[in-house]
Amino acid sequence: MAIRKIESKEESDRKRKRNTLIISVIMISVLVFGTAGYFSGRETSTEGNQSVVSEMGNEWVMQYGSDNQILRFSNSPESVKNVSIMGAVALESYYGQTVYVSSDNDALTYEIASNLGRYTERMQPACYGNCSKDLPSKNCTDILIVFNASEQSRVYQKENCLFIEGDMRAADAFLYRIFGVN
Repeated sequence: MAIRKIESKEESDRKRKRNTLIISVIMISVLVFGTAGYFSGRETSTEGNQSVVSEMGNEWVMQYGSDNQILRFSNSPESVKNVSIMGAVALESYYGQTVYVSSDNDALTYEIASNLGRYTERMQPACYGNCSKDLPSKNCTDILIVFNASEQSRVYQKENCLFIEGDMRAADAFLYRIFGVN
């Protein structure tokens, strides 16, 4: 058993204040550098409008609209530039409408619903063509987004149907176009 040296009250207070100061400086440094690291992701300014898309971790984010809604994407605007988009793709086509989504890709459905869904009346899963699921069957008379996995990424429109072929990059290309990111 070790015997501790008897200290005066002043000496004890001085050591306690020094230790508190050291711990405080370390904690403040962690907070400042952690926050700076979070916000120092890469940024991409889009041409033709004021939208800024920033990389935050494994996703790309941007603020949209007068209420500064946060939109999240899986891919950068640069990585989807070569995806062919044919047709008049605009947010106004979906705003306040019931939008049906036919897709077997849950991540893609979630990304479209979480970004576009806040501007629609509602988004609902549906079937396009033959389907063994217990979902409503829809065609191009309804507003319908249809995803098909494919080697080639492209987005095109036929009547009220929007077809997204490819992978998540094609879905992000569609979403970037909807929200005005060129």
